[in-house]
Amino acid sequence: MALPLTKTLLPYLEQAGLSQVSMIAALTQGLSNQNYYVRGLHPTRPSGSEWVLRINSWASSQICNRDHEVLNWQLASHVNLAPELVYISPDKQFYLSEFFEQNQTNCWSELISANGSHPITRLQVKWPGAEELLLKLLNGLKQLPSPQNVMGVDEQWQVYQLRLAKMRQQLSAEKTKCQTAEGWINLYDQLLAQTHLVDDMLAQLSACLVNLQFSHRDLNPYNILVVGGRLKCIDFEYTCSSHPLCDLASIIASHSLSSEQRRWLIANYLKDHPNLNLHADKAVPAAVDLYWVFALCWALQMAFDCMMSDGKLKEDGLCQSQEYLGYAKQYRNLIVNRF
Repeated sequence: MALPLTKTLLPYLEQAGLSQVSMIAALTQGLSNQNYYVRGLHPTRPSGSEWVLRINSWASSQICNRDHEVLNWQLASHVNLAPELVYISPDKQFYLSEFFEQNQTNCWSELISANGSHPITRLQVKWPGAEELLLKLLNGLKQLPSPQNVMGVDEQWQVYQLRLAKMRQQLSAEKTKCQTAEGWINLYDQLLAQTHLVDDMLAQLSACLVNLQFSHRDLNPYNILVVGGRLKCIDFEYTCSSHPLCDLASIIASHSLSSEQRRWLIANYLKDHPNLNLHADKAVPAAVDLYWVFALCWALQMAFDCMMSDGKLKEDGLCQSQEYLGYAKQYRNLIVNRF
């Protein structure tokens, strides 16, 4: 248990009701929030257990409704599709949840990939049966009650457009020359120039929609745990009632599956889907493209929030802002065939 960590995190641990803490360690996964492994005693368990302490970042809180996040996390945990939340701070700035140890030699996160809407043919099967586990997770999530917060893909794109346009205006008004700000503007302008292609993606998704449903919206391998031979998901920051293809698209976009696994997963998820019509199969590529468009928008927002404060550039935030711009460039490249 590192002394600096103990001193820094002790107020959080005490407030969460943890005692007899014997170990604290930083968890490395996650692009925005801080996550820590903690071993200690909590009133919800008869003996010492393992926990995850998550401290939410200011930047991610600007684009995430924490009340909705907690409610949607609890919906999933009630049916064993997510770890249990045992403590939520009154201001929603930190949570304590169950920790599930993952097999370090065969970890689900090793499936992380970055695939465009027409990924290259892949014969290798990294995880036999992954497609069946993912289908059970997808089917379990779609059966959950629709969240109170509704955000269809059209509405999400409108929200991103308004936020990013305002951010660009602020950066353009900044008189100090800043390479990071100029890089941000360049990426935003590239996105703005392709609005007609995004409109085409949205039209294809609209054509196959019957009803919105529970949508996690970021089922990448880092947000999935293997527990007792089944999958659980974490990170419900952007969960809402949305398009039924959102979760399938996030898996296709971010998982290293063989071509056969992808085809099987798509076919079986779409089969007799109550919230999609017969046009859904043709709309899957558009859903994958839109996943990366929204990821690009997210990265630009995070970069801006790290870079600016009260309308002024923050020198101490430029380094992290450049990191998010790096992600934005990667996401842009994944839709380069479209753009």
